[in-house]
Order: sequence, then structure tokens, then C-alpha cells
Amino acid sequence: MSNVAVQAMLVALGGVVLLVVVFLLARRGLLSLRYALGWMAVSLLLLGGALILALMGGISHSLPITPTGLLSAIGLAFVLAVCLQLSISLSGHQEAIRQLSEANALLDERLKRFQERTKTADGLHGWSEVQGVQLRARPQAKAPQSGRE
Repeated sequence: MSNVAVQAMLVALGGVVLLVVVFLLARRGLLSLRYALGWMAVSLLLLGGALILALMGGISHSLPITPTGLLSAIGLAFVLAVCLQLSISLSGHQEAIRQLSEANALLDERLKRFQERTKTADGLHGWSEVQGVQLRARPQAKAPQSGRE
């Protein structure tokens, strides 16, 4: 067997292993469907790349690029595309986190103002009134007694 055939078989084996691993991770819920489908497509592209590598091996003497060089260039382009996609996804998550942090800060401020109003109104013998709604202060629950005395 030639070196190109061995390389093509290793790439195909890598594609099959990747497909099985991604399937198992997705089945266990460790990988979301969105990413699982993407990585399964990558594994199928690896299988296609192995086929192209095997075909290129036979005609490589007429082309100015070796099969390994072609496969490396395709792999590098793919890695750059994955990095770009993950950067876009990360940017969206960063914006969502910023919006959630702002909303959380606003809710925290509203809660503090509500608690301050409630504290000032609690001096009315167990009754308080906040924005026209009467609230009764809850009696403190007694701690359960254990029978070990």
C-alpha cells in the first residue's frame, strides 16, 4: 500500500471515530443537537476528504499540490471557519449576559427599595401598607423540638 492510501485510510478511520464519539456525546446529552449535527457533518466531510485524498493520490503527479498539502489546506480552512462560528456564538452569549446582568441589577435595586419601604411601615403593630395593599407580618415559626431532652 502506498503512503497516500494509508493516509486516506487513517483520515476515514478518524471520521468514523469522530462520528461515533459525537453520537454518544449527543445521546448522553453532553453535546447539544446544534453542535452534534455540525460535528457529524465534519465527520462526514472527513470521510469525503479520505475519498478525495485517495483519488488525488492517483493524479497527484499532474497537479502542483500533493494530496497531503491539499488535505492540510482544507483542514486549516475548516478550523478557521469553526473558530469564526464559535466567535459569533460567543459574541451573542456575551450580549445576552450583559443584558441579564443589567436586568438583575435593576431588579436588585427594586428589591432594596421595597425592603426599605417595608421596614419603615413595619412599625405599625404587625401591619404594614405598601402602595395601598395591606400586608400582615407573619409570626415567627417555632423551631421544631426534638424528643431527645
